[in-house]
Amino acid sequence: MTQKTGQLTPQQINSSHILLGILLTIVFYTTPLLAGEYHSHEQIRNTAIEFVRSQIPDDVQIKAITAGKIDSRIRFKDCSEALEASSGINKHIAKSWTVGIRCHGDKPWSIYIPVKAKLTRNMLVSKTTITRGETITADKIMFMEQEISHQNKKHFTNADNITGREARKTIRPNRVINSTMLQEALLVRRKETVLIYARSRKIQISMKGTALKNGRYNEMIKVRNNSSDKIIDAVVIDRGIVAINL
Repeated sequence: MTQKTGQLTPQQINSSHILLGILLTIVFYTTPLLAGEYHSHEQIRNTAIEFVRSQIPDDVQIKAITAGKIDSRIRFKDCSEALEASSGINKHIAKSWTVGIRCHGDKPWSIYIPVKAKLTRNMLVSKTTITRGETITADKIMFMEQEISHQNKKHFTNADNITGREARKTIRPNRVINSTMLQEALLVRRKETVLIYARSRKIQISMKGTALKNGRYNEMIKVRNNSSDKIIDAVVIDRGIVAINL
């Protein structure tokens, strides 16, 4: 069939539609954003970073905080209200965060951004070898700046929480001391004489007894009353002292 002059074939029309779609796509993604119309990705990432920074305790040193990249094709309308930042681990020392950034303005939007933090802290470490069963004293520990990690999450920053306790296992020098390494010191030893406090709201009496088991603070142990030869259950409350309620 002879084509009339000035008319396009179906193939030419289809090709024109495809070309127009490509041109529109290029224009959509390459047209510069007008200032004030959109939040820049850098602004949003900085909001997430500053939120994490505000959650870190004052005694923790911040070495670096970095926020994940945002897909360059996504645009966020300029919010008519201040951006809200939140996380499920607020006020917690963590290396990895997921921060939600939300706009509650006229055109609301939200996005979750991963944030990484490199943090250090002065932690109590062993100054010398501390053998199993040895009592922790001030001369056996010292402060050392350490990076916070999963391995030392249960560290100590107050010497009062360590001194007087016993090593559950041998601790080598320069090791961060954590709660799994320690146990309460023995306050009562089996077969030793103890003071038994018997107390009620009205009276309090004391008598001597013999411990039938080792005991740590707040543990219940068997004790023999030396006067009556009766075996009783008593709570360890101090060195060589147990208590019962009348």
